[in-house]
Amino acid sequence: MLEFFKVGRELLDTVEQTQAAAIREAAALIAESLMRGGVWHVFGTGHSHFLGEEVYYRAGGLAPVNAILFPALMQHEGPATSTKLERTPGLAKIILDKAGPRPGEVLTLVSNSGKNAVPVEMALYARELGLKTVALTSLNQSRAASLGAGQKQKLYEICDVVIDNCGSAGDAALQVPGTERMTAATSSFVGIAIMEQIVYLVCCAYADAGIEPPVFKTANLPGGDEWNARLIEQYGSRVNLR
Repeated sequence: MLEFFKVGRELLDTVEQTQAAAIREAAALIAESLMRGGVWHVFGTGHSHFLGEEVYYRAGGLAPVNAILFPALMQHEGPATSTKLERTPGLAKIILDKAGPRPGEVLTLVSNSGKNAVPVEMALYARELGLKTVALTSLNQSRAASLGAGQKQKLYEICDVVIDNCGSAGDAALQVPGTERMTAATSSFVGIAIMEQIVYLVCCAYADAGIEPPVFKTANLPGGDEWNARLIEQYGSRVNLR
């Protein structure tokens, strides 16, 4: 038995049993927006930005996805600095304005703790702009954490839809034998499963409406480049595909 595999299977079962309704609700909001000509905005800081990249410009993925990737908030430019910036008031408005969202579109905010200034302020600002907001967070982590500096609410308290990744406070799932140390974080792989389920449900909504889902093909098989070029032409200006 591989310990993390066991924990992972159990956690996915828990998410399926407790979060299915929220996942379906999020997918319905996104599908409605996309079929009306909108795009799906996804934002996360630190490791959470991975989930924006997960659903952005990939084979089998939706074309109208705007992954809001702000380099200074990602690990590769210095994780200690990115942590400080995530806690900086006022930055969220600058980042979201640059993304160019439109009323009626959906913004998914990925934050395990859901407590820091950038994701919380971005959710609040998105509501002012007329967007629907979806939080992908850890309720155990968020409820255990203190409020971020200057913050009065956490992400799960302000978003239209809240999806709990059901991870433990601290994210790590396995105790190292003979020590008090915990390791093996779960939020990224569970988050990926949730996001891909949302993608599938959005595509099903298109099919139910008799519309071809705007899904990329792999560029490494015949016809892929030609198919994808049409999607890039249609959505490229809004989601930076060119």
